[in-house]
Amino acid sequence: MKYKVTVTNIGDFALQLMQVRDSIIIFDKDVPYAYANMVVSHTKGDVREDPSIGDQVIVADREYRIVDIGEEAIQNLRERGHVTLVFNEDKKAEMPGEIVLGGDKVPRIMVGDTIEIF
Repeated sequence: MKYKVTVTNIGDFALQLMQVRDSIIIFDKDVPYAYANMVVSHTKGDVREDPSIGDQVIVADREYRIVDIGEEAIQNLRERGHVTLVFNEDKKAEMPGEIVLGGDKVPRIMVGDTIEIF
């Protein structure tokens, strides 16, 4: 396992972002106040090995695979537990902090769910 965290809070606007843009912004529990309503907060986690294209990602018991990684995503994940997960395998990472995932639909995420990268 390369990375594992547990969801601790879901901001009021995070689900809207998920529905409109097929993405979620994740951030460790030290999320800046200005972003708290827009993100899915999670426990701190250590990146044991850098995620790479083709890796498996499990979000709330749904399986995905990494199809693209923005140039700053790994560093952001290591330093702040922060990336945008984009659930659309037909896209490329448009922003440097995105990880694009292919697979099933956007997950139904709840507090207590895990996010894992293998």
